[in-house]
Amino acid sequence: MVPADSPWEDALNEYIKAVERTLGPGKVTFRKFLGGQLGGEVEMVRSVRMGTLDMGMFSIGAMAEGLGMPELLVLELPFLFESDEEVDYVMDQLFEDFKKRLMEKDVVLIFWGVNGWRHFGCSTKPLLTPADFKGLKMRAQEAPTYIEMYKALGATPVPLPMTELLMALKNRMVDGFDQTVIFSVSTGLMGQIKHFTLSRHVYQPGALVMSKKTFDKLPADIQRALLVEKERASLQAKGRKLVRDEEQSILASVEKDSGVRFYRLSPQQREAFRKAMEAAMPRFEAHLGPQGKPLLALVRAKITEYRKSRSQTKQ
Repeated sequence: MVPADSPWEDALNEYIKAVERTLGPGKVTFRKFLGGQLGGEVEMVRSVRMGTLDMGMFSIGAMAEGLGMPELLVLELPFLFESDEEVDYVMDQLFEDFKKRLMEKDVVLIFWGVNGWRHFGCSTKPLLTPADFKGLKMRAQEAPTYIEMYKALGATPVPLPMTELLMALKNRMVDGFDQTVIFSVSTGLMGQIKHFTLSRHVYQPGALVMSKKTFDKLPADIQRALLVEKERASLQAKGRKLVRDEEQSILASVEKDSGVRFYRLSPQQREAFRKAMEAAMPRFEAHLGPQGKPLLALVRAKITEYRKSRSQTKQ
């Protein structure tokens, strides 16, 4: 789903260069299909699992739905993370754990990507409190936790593939959505709304993955090159920086020139959203499946570990 000429494409190009440096020119040919050319995210994830699509860059939420792995949604629970640094620490610590989980679904995890912090966009009114969502129709990512999130806020969730959202906004089939700043701008979503709340309510990781069926057919030298194990950390760091730097640049520009009004929540306003999500946590957890609760406990343990180390450093 990533748009052309975006930081996500830049990150993908960095990966391609790394593979080609290892193998030399002409050993592997990459063909990119960006901007939803091959369908919606969930559809493409299923194609990777079946081996009809070789590789893809996807959000974790789409992978959870497409692979039948609801436990992956623990990474996208509302108000789970507090900072970019916290996310990066947890994701890096758990890379091998997730790699094993995905391998069982015939998917090879190559490296983590990033969609970023999701915010609320609306065509009709500002969204500054949970009560503001009452009566609104909000596009929900095709994952049960996003549907539950909007129910908890009093809105009507409308699950839609991202490829259908722009037209749904134009036709007033939905009043709003949640998405990152860059994606909202680069796909034209920002042009269909009047209000954008910088809520940072969900951090959405992504991943570059490959079909195990394709991977297993390749010679060992190509397999090693595709896994970029020696360069994985640097590629992840470059990708994160590309997206985060671009977000700040785009945000400054669209706030000035887009005609959309932007809102930054006060600590008290953000806390009201957090409490609304906390009250719905039992419903979120019910959708995570039998693997979900132990995985959530593991993620929370890593978060606690990071916060404790930060606290000790400050002392």
